[in-house]
Amino acid sequence: MLVGHLFRHFIFSKRAGALVRRIAWLSMVGISISVTAFLVVLFVMNGMNGSIRQRILGLEPHLYVQVAGVGTSQGLESHPVFQRLKENPENRAYVYESMDVIIRSQDGQFRGGIARGVTRESLEHFIEQLQKSDRKSGDRSSPAYFWDPQDVPGQGEVVVGVDLAQSLGVFEGDFLTVVSPSGLLLPPGETPKFERVRIKRIVTTSLPDLDSQYIYYQRGEALNALVGEGMRKSGIEVWLHNEKDVLSVRDDLAKFEGVSVETWMDRNSALLYALKLEKLTIGIFLGLAGMIAASSIMSVLALLLSQKKRDIAILRAIGFSARQTVMTFTQIGFFLASIGVVTGTILGTGISLYIQYNPIKFLPSDIYYDSSIPALVDFWLVLGVLAVSALIAWWGSYIPARTAAEVQPSDALRMR
Repeated sequence: MLVGHLFRHFIFSKRAGALVRRIAWLSMVGISISVTAFLVVLFVMNGMNGSIRQRILGLEPHLYVQVAGVGTSQGLESHPVFQRLKENPENRAYVYESMDVIIRSQDGQFRGGIARGVTRESLEHFIEQLQKSDRKSGDRSSPAYFWDPQDVPGQGEVVVGVDLAQSLGVFEGDFLTVVSPSGLLLPPGETPKFERVRIKRIVTTSLPDLDSQYIYYQRGEALNALVGEGMRKSGIEVWLHNEKDVLSVRDDLAKFEGVSVETWMDRNSALLYALKLEKLTIGIFLGLAGMIAASSIMSVLALLLSQKKRDIAILRAIGFSARQTVMTFTQIGFFLASIGVVTGTILGTGISLYIQYNPIKFLPSDIYYDSSIPALVDFWLVLGVLAVSALIAWWGSYIPARTAAEVQPSDALRMR
């Protein structure tokens, strides 16, 4: 009660002085803006990271399994590790094959790429996941949105990533010539093995690695001419019913002899690390900016203490101890900072929640992979910001408030 009265009397009353009031208002506004910006930026980055993570989990297998010494599809399908994966009917496990290739368009454009051969079931699952991702993002302009999962590439047909198609200058229905890189090692005059395929679909996944490098075909229906080139690798791709079980399933499969397992996190470790480092760096700099704004509380208290020495001396004269006086002015500064922190927290969380449920869409989708700005509110982060801000505000108020203990009651008799 006394602290609240002194807070109004010393800072916001007319008797407090115009300079103290202005600096106090500027301090609260500065802290509010800093906390608001800190929360909004971090929550927007949370949303972007979550969008990327969701896209990867939806379109990339959770696990890649390879068995040493087994390079054929039949051998993998009969291996015990494949049978173990099939024990859980909710998990999806498919044998795939991949190889590095050289792709040539009819206009003579060359690009390197990765040809990935999968089963019909795997392609249908891939299309379903792509459509599900498009529905969640509200992108009804994506070609996959109108793609029937049954409309998979057949004999001599492939699916091409949009960036790879643009670099080659090709469209759906055009033909490509796929050449094995081993042909580059042949002596002059010999013709490398190749196969001519037709583009069934051009797909957009919003994952740069997939869109710019991969062509997909149904295993056994295309690129059979390149089978004996020794460039083909086979493995098992696994989608789990619950992606949280990735590590436990990986450890279980690794018990089989000669089996190596790679998770989606391992394959995207560079991207995930970059996102985490970016978020940490921006958070640190925004936090430092907030601390600079919070340091203005020290200026307010220092100015207040220099102007109110007579009032402090009177408080000491009526029985306040040095410790009580310091704590009183510490609480005054803490209340002043708390108003800014709480206001900024409410504004930052409110704006972020609005963006979370109403993503801002203003970026052209044909240029950016994410055409909208999402947000993902983490209430644990909100509590952490409140706790750290309270600690900083308390110490920032305590440091200048210690000078109040130096004022003696006898000073009140000499001041007019």
